[in-house]
Amino acid sequence: MAGAPVKDQEKKPFNYMAVVGIIFLIVVLVALFNMLKTTESGTVGIGEVGIGDTAAPFAVPIATSDLEGDANVDPEEACQVEGSDALRICDYFDRPLVMSFWFTKGASSCIDQQDVFDEVASKFGDRAGFVSINVRDDRDRVRELIEENGWKVTVGHDQDGAVSNMYRVGGCPTFLFFRRGGVLEEAEIGSTTEEELSAQVRSLIDGQQEQSQEASQGKKSGSG
Repeated sequence: MAGAPVKDQEKKPFNYMAVVGIIFLIVVLVALFNMLKTTESGTVGIGEVGIGDTAAPFAVPIATSDLEGDANVDPEEACQVEGSDALRICDYFDRPLVMSFWFTKGASSCIDQQDVFDEVASKFGDRAGFVSINVRDDRDRVRELIEENGWKVTVGHDQDGAVSNMYRVGGCPTFLFFRRGGVLEEAEIGSTTEEELSAQVRSLIDGQQEQSQEASQGKKSGSG
């Protein structure tokens, strides 16, 4: 007896939408990879200011002072804020400057990094400026940390995060290195050691001295 005829298997329709979805996912992943690669190889932690640009001006209350309020990031007014209880970044542009952004929420190791920063500042404070900016932490807690750790570097309090947003600070700590005049030389995110940070500061100072000598020689040759 002949068996029942076997039906031809029906061909499954081509799933066009699935292919489109896979291609779209690949494109997104490639774009994300390139973005991360660019972030790592570019100017770390900097938003409006790039390497070779002048720092965006701002003024914030000194953490240990009685001055209350949010940061002033108005480019026309920030450097004109009056009072000894305000930290004006423009006041530090007369020599090389190292700035540290830090916070404790979700980054407890940042406290140890400020110990490193303060120690390096004590060694090079006669040749460069050092500024510490706390971002959005409880101010009383910041004051306690300053007293407990004996930090000598001036600490500004970025209460509303306006300064950190302007500089796109996304990690703790973020170190910025400026030449005299507030020109950004280098920016880095992540933990460091006293030896490593000292080497970076020394390089910043030496580079500034070389530029000053070259400028002086240029003036002499021009007047000769």
